[in-house]
Amino acid sequence: MDLFTHTWSLSVEIQFYIIVPLIFLIGVQFKGSIRYGYYAMIATFSFMFYLSSPPTVSFNSVFARVWQFLIGMMTYFISRSRFVQHEKSIRRSEESEENQEDNVRLMEENPEITAEKVDKTANLVTKCIILALMISVVLLPKELDPVSARFEFTTSNFAYNYFFRAFFTFFTGVLIVLSVEDVILNSRVMIYLGDISYSLYLIHWPVYAYVRLIYKSNFWILTGALLVSILLAVIVYEFFEKWYLKQSNAVITVLILVLFLSNAFYINKDTIQKSMEKKEEIALTPERKYPRLDEMRDNMTLDDAERMNANWNQRDHMAPELQEPNCVKRNAVYDWCEFERPCHQYFKAFRDWYVWRAVDAFSERIIGCEPLGSPHKPVENGGDTAWANYCPGILAKFVNSVKETQPDYVFFLTRWFAVGEPYDTNEKDLEHDTVYLEMKIQLRKILPNIKRKLFILDSFPRTNVDNIKNIAREMKEGKKTMKEINKSLYNPTSFERGRRRHAELVKKECGSKCELIDYVDAFWNKTMNAFQYFDNQGFSYFTSGGHLSAHGLEHVRPIYKKICESL
Repeated sequence: MDLFTHTWSLSVEIQFYIIVPLIFLIGVQFKGSIRYGYYAMIATFSFMFYLSSPPTVSFNSVFARVWQFLIGMMTYFISRSRFVQHEKSIRRSEESEENQEDNVRLMEENPEITAEKVDKTANLVTKCIILALMISVVLLPKELDPVSARFEFTTSNFAYNYFFRAFFTFFTGVLIVLSVEDVILNSRVMIYLGDISYSLYLIHWPVYAYVRLIYKSNFWILTGALLVSILLAVIVYEFFEKWYLKQSNAVITVLILVLFLSNAFYINKDTIQKSMEKKEEIALTPERKYPRLDEMRDNMTLDDAERMNANWNQRDHMAPELQEPNCVKRNAVYDWCEFERPCHQYFKAFRDWYVWRAVDAFSERIIGCEPLGSPHKPVENGGDTAWANYCPGILAKFVNSVKETQPDYVFFLTRWFAVGEPYDTNEKDLEHDTVYLEMKIQLRKILPNIKRKLFILDSFPRTNVDNIKNIAREMKEGKKTMKEINKSLYNPTSFERGRRRHAELVKKECGSKCELIDYVDAFWNKTMNAFQYFDNQGFSYFTSGGHLSAHGLEHVRPIYKKICESL
C-alpha cells in the first residue's frame, strides 16, 4: 500500500497551472456565451483525447484532464454570475419589505420574481434527482477504481470508469451551480470543510495507509485515523495556508524553493549518504565480470545486515540497481520494456553478460495478476484484496502482449496466488479443477505465439512480509534461534498445490517447449529441513514488499546463468 499514491494529481495540477493562463487570457477576450463556447470547445477536444488515449495516458496526461479543469472553471464563472444576481435579488427584496402593497405591485409589475421562485423549486428538484443518481452509483455492487500504478483494467472496465468519471465531474459542476443559494452548502461549517479539503486530501491517505498497514482493518483505529487526519488538516489550514496566502510573491517564491530543495534532499538522502560512504572495491575475477547487486563484501556485521535490509525494504524492487537498463517503452497500451540487445539487457538484473542468440526480448509488469490464472477468492497482497477482482480481465492482456511481440523466449516470473488455491476435488482430479482448466486454456492461447521456449517460475512459499524487517534485530537480540526466526518468515501451505498444477500443465500441454524454474533447492536448508529466507549473517533474500531483495537476486543468479548458457 503506497503512502503517496494520491499525489499523482499534484504533477497534473502543476502542469495545468502552467497552461491555464494562456487558456484564460484568450477566454477573457470573448463575452457571454461565446466565452463559454470557447471553454466548452477546448473541454470537448480534451475529452475526446481522454477517450481515445491508452489508459495510462488518459489517467496521467494533463491534456486528457483539461476537460475536468475547464468544467471547474465554467462552474466558477456561472456560479459567480448567479451569486451576483442572487445578491441583487436579496437587496431588492429587502428594499421592498417595508410595504406589503409595494411587494404585491412589484410582483405584478415584475413577473420574473415569481419565475425566480419557480426556478428555485425546479433547482431543488433537479438537485435531488442528481444526488439520487450519484448515491445510486456509489451503492452499485460493481467497484469503480481509477487507473493507477497498481492495477490494469479490461476494456469494459475502462469504458465503465470513463463514463462514471465524466458523469461525476459534470454533475458535480451542475450541483455547485444550482447550490449558489443553498442554505446548507453555504453554511459556515460546509464552507470551512471546503477550506480544509485540500489539506485533508493530501493528509488523509498517508495516515490511513500507515494505520491500515500496521493495524489492518480495526474499525475504531481507522475511525480514529480519520479524526486525526481532519485535525491535522485543520492545523495545516489555520497555521500554514492562512499564513502563506497573506505573503508577498517574493516570500512565496523563497518558500517554494526551500520546500522544493528540502523535499529533493529528503527523497535522495539515502543516495547522498551512500555516495559519501567510502566504498570497498571488490575485485572482479574471470568467474565474476560484473559487480554484485547487493554490494556484499567480507567481514560484514549484523549492524550492516540491519542497515542493508532496511534499505532493501524501503526501495524494494524500485532500487536503481534493480531497474532494467536501456528500457525503451514504445507502446503506451502495455507497460513493457523493449531492448536493442535483448537478452544482454533483459538478463542484466541477473547477470551482466551474454547473450546475442535470442532475437526478441521484452518485459512487462502487471502487478499482482498472474498470466496463467486469476484468483477465485480474496487474497491479500500489499495490504489489499481488491486487486484480485480485476485479474480475470487481465488474462487477455497477457495473451495479447505475447501475440503482438511474438518473442523467442518468455519468462513468467510472478508470485503465484491463484495456482495455489484449494482443489475443487483432489490433486488427482485436475481435469475437473477450475484453476487448472483456466491455466490450460490460457497456456493454449499463449504458447503458439512463443517461438522457442516458455520458462515458468514454479511455486514456492510466500513470505510473511511483516516479519522480514525483524531478521537482523532478532539475531542481534539472540532470544530466538535461526530456526525460530526463519519459521516466522514464510507460509508453508498452498505452494505445493501450485507445484502440482504446474507439473501437470507442463507434462500434458507443452512438454519440452516449457521449463519450470525451481527456487526450492536454492532456498531449502537441509540442516533445518525447512526453507531459509535469509543467510547466516542476517541478510534477507526478500523484501517486506514480497519481492527478491538484491541479495536474493544474487542468490538465484546461478539459476539464470545456467538458463542463459543453455539457450
